[in-house]
Amino acid sequence: MKKETKEWLKIALEDLEAAECLMDKGLFRMVCYHSQQAVEKTLKALLTEKEIEFRRTHNIIDLKNAVIATGYKIDITEEEAVFLNSIYRARYPAALGLLPDGEPQRIDAEKALSIAKRFSSIIEEGIR
Repeated sequence: MKKETKEWLKIALEDLEAAECLMDKGLFRMVCYHSQQAVEKTLKALLTEKEIEFRRTHNIIDLKNAVIATGYKIDITEEEAVFLNSIYRARYPAALGLLPDGEPQRIDAEKALSIAKRFSSIIEEGIR
């Protein structure tokens, strides 16, 4: 595995661990943010490993599609990618109208963390 790939995965794992700790504190906005970041950075690790350049983006759908185009099989649905894109915007005040349902609630944080944990198997198993 490439050194840069390992670094992406290390940071993704840190985001996942941060999300888990923040859930215990009830900081749902930040759970959503760090869960999205864990998935985003894992997708970027996969692209890095295949030496595929990617633009600066936080868009999970675009990254997911780019990863799939390389031949990787990944465990994230289109609906989950759309959800992660929407909750990423939770890092801004709800008054800005960026989230359809306002500030993230426990259910949003639980869903985001669940997706990130399931997807983190790539981190734990390594990239093939």
